Amino acid sequence: MGLKGKRVVITRSLEQAEETVSLVKAAGGIPVVFPTIEIVPPTTWEPVDRALSGLGSYHWVIFTSVNGVRFFTKRMKETGVPISRLGSLRLCAIGPATSKALEDLGLKVDILPKEFVAESVLEALKEQGEIEEAKILLPRAEVARNTLPNGLKKAGALVDVVTVYRTVRANPPEELKREVLLSDVFTFSSPSTLVNFLEIMGMDAKNWLKDKVVACIGPVTKAKAEEFGVPVHVVPSEYTFNGLLRAVSQRLNSP
Repeated sequence: MGLKGKRVVITRSLEQAEETVSLVKAAGGIPVVFPTIEIVPPTTWEPVDRALSGLGSYHWVIFTSVNGVRFFTKRMKETGVPISRLGSLRLCAIGPATSKALEDLGLKVDILPKEFVAESVLEALKEQGEIEEAKILLPRAEVARNTLPNGLKKAGALVDVVTVYRTVRANPPEELKREVLLSDVFTFSSPSTLVNFLEIMGMDAKNWLKDKVVACIGPVTKAKAEEFGVPVHVVPSEYTFNGLLRAVSQRLNSP
């Protein structure tokens, strides 16, 4: 990958930025860590604890992010529920990073869809005939699209959606804003990173971003950018940060 000398703005949370910084450096870029979101626990754990008390009744647990895995399993430990209890259930992960987070805990992932979006998860489950009358647990962010739970319910599943984390706006230091303005590439890994970036930098940011390279990790984030009038120059075919940086590199180095 060729990002040599390019300043790449990383808008992910600080918890996720470390790995991304390494990827940018490996590609020859200069990482500019500008977190626009913070990942925090839910306001109440009651729905999660209720689901944990009846964990054995579920057929599937679907994880749609690394944060979902992290917060859900952390709560399991806090309430004395062994991680091994998940081993008796069927697990679905929305992408390779989420799958790895589960595998690192010694768990087997039964479904990893071809594309890392909710629609692909739904299709993968339908292909296996694993939806009708199945009881499914979906631990996820407080604010998320309802495409997956609605689609599962329509297909005949019994779905429990529980909030295991919330995304709130971060407040990066003022001195970082100048460094951001001097940057070349802007990466957005979720709709919330983009919306919060505009709120922090000002809505006129969409105007000067036209002269930069704006990269969105997937179609959902791209759609949010377009909703706000932000030009999107790069969307990778593989919805991962590795894929995002590869796509940016290809754009920067194309004739």
